[in-house]
Amino acid sequence: MTDKIGVGLLRNIGVLYEGDIYELAYFLLKVHDAKDKGTNSKSRHTVNGLVRGYAMITGVDFNRVMTVIAQYGLPLGATIEYDEDMK
Repeated sequence: MTDKIGVGLLRNIGVLYEGDIYELAYFLLKVHDAKDKGTNSKSRHTVNGLVRGYAMITGVDFNRVMTVIAQYGLPLGATIEYDEDMK
């Protein structure tokens, strides 16, 4: 089981429009980095957390978002990282 995935894997996934999942994931990475600045913390969302956040922000049913994500076979418990941190 993979415990991390690169944000780039989300690039073409869309629920309301192509790439919307990627855009939210990348935004959340930047927010976490800003909040963690000056600390030894490194906060990251999981795929499941991203799905829940997307559903909450957009008002799209959680199950609809989960169905889209399931088509890509992404591990729900994996944390989302910058692509360059996956090397």
